[in-house]
Amino acid sequence: MSQLGYPLKDHLRDPVDEAALQRIAQGMHSRGQGRKHRRYLPLVLVGVTVLGAIITASSSIHRDAGPLLLADGRELGAVDAGEGEKEIALADGSRILLSRGAHIEPLDSSGTAFSAIVTQGRADFDVRPDGPRRWVIECGLATVEVIGTAFACEREPGRLRVVVRHGAVLVRGERVPHRARRLSAGETLEVAEDALRPMPVAAGALAPSALPETAGRSAPETAVEMASREGEYSTAPAAAPRTWQDLARHGRHGEAFAALGTEGLRRESKRLGVNDLLALADVARLSGHPAEAVVPLERILRDFANDAHAPLAAFALGRLELDSLGHAQAAVSAFRKALALGIPRSLREDVLARLVEAYARSGDAGAAERAADAYFKEFPNGRYTRAIQGWLHLR
Repeated sequence: MSQLGYPLKDHLRDPVDEAALQRIAQGMHSRGQGRKHRRYLPLVLVGVTVLGAIITASSSIHRDAGPLLLADGRELGAVDAGEGEKEIALADGSRILLSRGAHIEPLDSSGTAFSAIVTQGRADFDVRPDGPRRWVIECGLATVEVIGTAFACEREPGRLRVVVRHGAVLVRGERVPHRARRLSAGETLEVAEDALRPMPVAAGALAPSALPETAGRSAPETAVEMASREGEYSTAPAAAPRTWQDLARHGRHGEAFAALGTEGLRRESKRLGVNDLLALADVARLSGHPAEAVVPLERILRDFANDAHAPLAAFALGRLELDSLGHAQAAVSAFRKALALGIPRSLREDVLARLVEAYARSGDAGAAERAADAYFKEFPNGRYTRAIQGWLHLR
């Protein structure tokens, strides 16, 4: 046994200094904290992953997604069903079912809008609700506008039938009652081409002796007799459209615009009445000249503000400015004008909702909030609730 010398306190002195003890204590504390943090590391990683997914999804919602593609990523082109049904699956989750013999062609496609024309047959559309694009389907005798719904467009010679399964659509056209009709789930609208349409003639071109059988008779009596003779001339070839109005009535809007030209359209816009001005706007819009469609619509609002069609012209102008031209502030003015002129009740909800969108896209968040409050006050359970909530977050 070894002997301890004196004094004992010299042999019992700690060989490690105070600084070393502090370093050891700090290391032990750090290791303990590390073990504690490692226990929560999986939860932290899950939280970061979820947050990243939310940010990614949010950014994808607000960015321009570009043209609408097929579900497999290929470009959408003209589709002919041929001898059987054909289903078209799209990248945004929407679907189009073409019946036998149906044909559809896309007209325009972007991150915010998609338009197409059904040239013949029946096409059933199932449009994803609250999608980023506003759909416009040309069906010959009328145009169907929709945000998210399921509907069918069936074309036959001289006749169109629109059927809504769920949601709502807006049907517009010369032969639609009041030029616009809103259809809800379960409703159907049939539009027929006029059986008898008067042909424009020059003043004095038909002398009284030219129509001896009808001289001195009323217009209704003459119309009935002419209609009864329809079978006599059924084998005669139809006259080729000659004026831009004739071309427009036959759905040949590109040819109608070519016949007019930009200067011709502006010149006609200065002299025509409301119905022809609306037709002019359709010619410009449907031929791919949205800026030129503004001219006849503005003329209606300036010179025919008391006409029953003026509110519809203001609504059409607002959609044109917002969807095709990207002029949000001009759209605000047009939508407010439509409300001030007394837009029909069936379209009032649509106008109030689009006004919220226009304010939001113009960057006026305060006005968008006030417009949303007005919408929800009038339509507390409205169809555009989710869409408006999304528009209010456009900053």
